[in-house]
Amino acid sequence: MRDTSPLAPAVGPWLIFLAVVLAPLAMSSGWINIAILTLLFIYLCVVWNIVGGIAGQFCIGHSLFLAAGAYTSTLLSTHFGITPWLGMFAGAALATVIGMFIAWLSFRYELPPLSFALVTIALAMLGYLAISSIDVLGASRGLTLPVRGTPAMYQFRSDVTYYVVILLHVVAAVALTMWLYHTRIGLYLRAVRDNERAAHAIGVPVLKYKMLAMGISAALTALGGTFYAQYLQYVEPHTFASINIVIQIILLTVVGGTGTVWGPVVGPMLLVPAGEWLRHSLGGSLPGVHLLAYGLLLVIVIRFAPDGLMGALDRIRQAWRFRRAAKEVATP
Repeated sequence: MRDTSPLAPAVGPWLIFLAVVLAPLAMSSGWINIAILTLLFIYLCVVWNIVGGIAGQFCIGHSLFLAAGAYTSTLLSTHFGITPWLGMFAGAALATVIGMFIAWLSFRYELPPLSFALVTIALAMLGYLAISSIDVLGASRGLTLPVRGTPAMYQFRSDVTYYVVILLHVVAAVALTMWLYHTRIGLYLRAVRDNERAAHAIGVPVLKYKMLAMGISAALTALGGTFYAQYLQYVEPHTFASINIVIQIILLTVVGGTGTVWGPVVGPMLLVPAGEWLRHSLGGSLPGVHLLAYGLLLVIVIRFAPDGLMGALDRIRQAWRFRRAAKEVATP
């Protein structure tokens, strides 16, 4: 069984990560906004990786869960005055129900992995069309959140506070992923990913753990949707329910390395700031150039590092250790 356990529960990767993400605090507000977007995508990639990487179930329907978190908390806040700090858990509960139902519907008949991907993409597109047509959800024009400007309503006057909030989301998500690797849940999920028939043969309740992975990933994605809604102060279908954001999440995760702890962190950390720089510097003369750069990098990574940047780094490290061990053996 292939084991992609975390490269280090040691403090090294954490220190590097924190040093990089804390640097924008000393920069201008423009960099803070880019850093918030980067951390948001890191968070979304990490939680998608729970079902798409660790469990190996290629889900393209996470826009449903992102929209569930954004719209549920927004509607509860707008119409009933319920703080999004509570509304986000209602959105997470709704996303969990939707996600586990999709998993149950797709996996109870042991459909092939491609069928699951097709089911989720079809439901995501249906969800987008439904949200774009329902007037109470703002239809295609979207909903503007009431400006209350108080932390009790999940609204802050400073972008630095939003930065700290999403950073805490990321730290919690990465810690959860590390914890999963060292529990029976993580072992079962990796067993299902690597050889589902063998896992079933040794007594792993495959359907249960697929549904569990989907439920956890859906709930956490909804929490990210609430944060994004509060940060933008506006929700509309193209931003929250479009399949485009899921494709970007998957692309960033694949580049970093699916099924690993730090791959979903490295991919967005490298690509999102680079993409934003290209979009702002060349977007006027070459619109969509950042998407072209993403595509080219994805082709290069698939060609030369099919298991992502972290997988390539792990292979290099193992080769270096092997050579050093060989030299020690050869030295009299």
